[in-house]
Amino acid sequence: MSMSNVKFEEAHTLFIQEHLSNRTGERHRRLDSGHGHAESLFLRNIWWPIQGHFQDLHPEYEVLDWRGRFYFADLAWLPGYAKLIFEIKGFATHVRDMDRHKYCNELNRETFLYAMGYHVISFAYDDVEQ
Repeated sequence: MSMSNVKFEEAHTLFIQEHLSNRTGERHRRLDSGHGHAESLFLRNIWWPIQGHFQDLHPEYEVLDWRGRFYFADLAWLPGYAKLIFEIKGFATHVRDMDRHKYCNELNRETFLYAMGYHVISFAYDDVEQ
């Protein structure tokens, strides 16, 4: 394993542990079970080579909508001057297995996030993997 991979692994482990220690309830559960393979690949293959740190990055970021429902974004980068949300979308769950109801919910979710000042950037899982 290269030195860069070792640094990433150590930093990633500390990053997740720090966020887990500051969360309870559903926020803790979502991070513990929701931050999976695709999100880790995004961080390893895209985020880490560009940034080299996880400062101002929030995994499984929670946003409350006007109905009192929670949306969880894969990652949010909140440095103070920008509000970026990163979503990693697999073909199966976001295209092939999506019905009309899920499709409407996805569009409503993204529209709401835009209205709240977030910029949503979606990545295809296949691109993140490669």
